[in-house]
Amino acid sequence: MLISLTMLLAASIGPTAEQTAAAKPAVVDPYAGRPSARISSSRQVRNFVVRREEANDRVVYLETTRNTWFRGEMICRGGGDPRDAHSLEPVSHSLGIDNNTTLIFRELSSQTSLCTLVSLVSLTPEEALELKLVRPPKAKKG
Repeated sequence: MLISLTMLLAASIGPTAEQTAAAKPAVVDPYAGRPSARISSSRQVRNFVVRREEANDRVVYLETTRNTWFRGEMICRGGGDPRDAHSLEPVSHSLGIDNNTTLIFRELSSQTSLCTLVSLVSLTPEEALELKLVRPPKAKKG
């Protein structure tokens, strides 16, 4: 009887912190050690893609020159969803885009999302290819 009461008490309390940590593997951020990047002029941004990723709720990928990509994590507010946006407007006191820059995402339905960049890092060409931001090079005939 004593054992069953102890087990019942332990089951009602739930798993311990050690058990929870062992059950869920920690998500490793591959971009954690990288230095912050800066896009010198907001006019350089040619394309953008907004995605939800496993570890982060909102992530934006910004393309400046041909196949040069940056990755930024954002905190968003507003009625719209940045993934549905057709245009992007940076709002900053400087000309460029970096951490703490506010981005306005506008949808065709006239809803907007205000998102603030928490981090911005540059991606290697291999990472951009792996994330399917660029197309793989075509095989040469011959």
